[in-house]
Parts: sequence; C-alpha cells; structure tokens
Amino acid sequence: MPRRNKPIKHVYRNVKPGATCDSKRQFINEREAVKAAEFQMLVNLNLELAVYQCDACFKWHLTKSKK
Repeated sequence: MPRRNKPIKHVYRNVKPGATCDSKRQFINEREAVKAAEFQMLVNLNLELAVYQCDACFKWHLTKSKK
C-alpha cells in the first residue's frame, strides 16, 4: 500500500484567523502597486495612498493610512 503524506499546513505570519485579501486589489510587485497608487492620486487630488506588502498573501495592496 502506498504511503500517504499529510498535507502541509501553511502558517502565515501575524495574520488573524479568517483574514482574507480577496476583496482588496492585489498587485504582483511593488512597482505595479506604486503605479496604480500614483494614477489614483492623479484622478483624485485629495487622496494620499501608500503601498504595503500583505502578511497573509504576500502580494501588494494600497492603503490610505501611512505606516
């Protein structure tokens, strides 16, 4: 009988259980996120955006708050 391997359980750093990034815009790299943030700030001059790398999905997101 073949040996059954247990599936690897991924553990994310500093993430609350049930946290999801599905509703957020996701960017593959920082450069693409910065380009999108700059475009949005040109469209709306009152908007200030920053980019950050997510601890849950390791992709880049936009935020209004500066860290």
